[in-house]
Amino acid sequence: MSSPSQQRIGDFYADVVLPTLADRLDTAFPEFGWKRDARGWVATNEEMTHRLLGVRAERVVAHGPAPRGFLVHGADATLWTAYLNGGIVPRGEAFAPIVREIAARAGVDTSPIDRPQPRNRRVDLLQDFFTLCRMELHGDDGADARAYLERRGLPAAAIDRSGLGVVPHELFTRKALEAAGYTELEVARSGVLADGRWPGRLCGAWRVEEGKIRTLWARSLKESDTSTRYLYLSGANRSGLPPYGLYEALKQPLPERRELVLVEGLLDVHHLRAKGFSNIAAAGSARLQPAAITRLHKLGFDSVVLAFDNDAPGREGTARAIEAVSRAKEAPALRVLEPTLLADAKDPDAFVRQHGIDKFRGLLDRAGCAISWRALELTRGATPDDEAPVRRAALSLAGNWLGTLPARLSLEQEDAVRHVAEQCGYSRAAVERAFHARFWDQPERARRGRTRGPVIER
Repeated sequence: MSSPSQQRIGDFYADVVLPTLADRLDTAFPEFGWKRDARGWVATNEEMTHRLLGVRAERVVAHGPAPRGFLVHGADATLWTAYLNGGIVPRGEAFAPIVREIAARAGVDTSPIDRPQPRNRRVDLLQDFFTLCRMELHGDDGADARAYLERRGLPAAAIDRSGLGVVPHELFTRKALEAAGYTELEVARSGVLADGRWPGRLCGAWRVEEGKIRTLWARSLKESDTSTRYLYLSGANRSGLPPYGLYEALKQPLPERRELVLVEGLLDVHHLRAKGFSNIAAAGSARLQPAAITRLHKLGFDSVVLAFDNDAPGREGTARAIEAVSRAKEAPALRVLEPTLLADAKDPDAFVRQHGIDKFRGLLDRAGCAISWRALELTRGATPDDEAPVRRAALSLAGNWLGTLPARLSLEQEDAVRHVAEQCGYSRAAVERAFHARFWDQPERARRGRTRGPVIER
């Protein structure tokens, strides 16, 4: 039997160890001389912080309900796991011993992760099936798919390491999996042979954070197959999945992956990564689950850029994601790449094909605060030249939504007020007074979190 899975240890660390550690930080890491403050803990051992970090103790804090490490004001954060591992974030086999050491310091019983777990035969089967797909892409039957990927912008040399495959013929797949020791029933239950439209399609593996395959997708090579362009593994639930491609992004050192760009298209991830853009993952559609973004904060991402498609569903999906994430207690900072900046390109993938990866990086530098973007979206179409009733109605929508934001977004809220005031031709001071009087001083309405409410009087 195998050792405890990385996934179980990661969950145990996040769900059990860190919350307990937050209550016992002074005894778990006494070298800092931790002392409680209003937001968590602040260091007091001047000798230690000067010697190890080169700063005054008061600049070293561990704030939040279950901090994953400590922060030096004006510098980077350090994870507890990295602190105990010589400054390097432990991965793979090095992760479990560090978790056990932190648990011991916090007085947490580690027996739940010490019990050996049986191998998951379905997970193994999916991995073996995808290995067959990867081999198929490199063979004669993968020629059409390789040509398709080159047309999509992937350099020929990058296709071999793209992480993609081609679904083999059903008979070959069945024989290969049975030869690998899987029973006929296991193959049938896996779903890899359930859809006769899969063979010959481009294939990718949707993995969880630890690298295990949860589901697979198969894409037609024909652009005309609009209604069935993407097919997903039969019987596999996609609910709760992390963004597609996140597993690869997490392989980078923590300082190099502070920000993640989220796109819609699955192939966008492979194309941009082939061009040297590593901090990218995909939602798979314009309907992004808010929990997927809030989870990114726990994984060490400080900010996320939403770079959805340049169409109506893309704008609507961006708006939904912002509204949902803004209600979360903790989340990475959100920025938005205004879709119209993609100009005549439908999505980031098409933009990079037409203009190159460097120009796309330039666009990302122009991505703005998501709160301001959403407020301006609510006032979209209103201009200083419009009649007063039109401008006030637009401001009503923005003000009512801005009034529902939590205190952690107060600075973003203030910036958004300035933007919508300028768009609608009013002074910031006047708009702020009106918003406070009509929307923000009504706790009950804020709790309801509606985006539509009374209109500013005409």
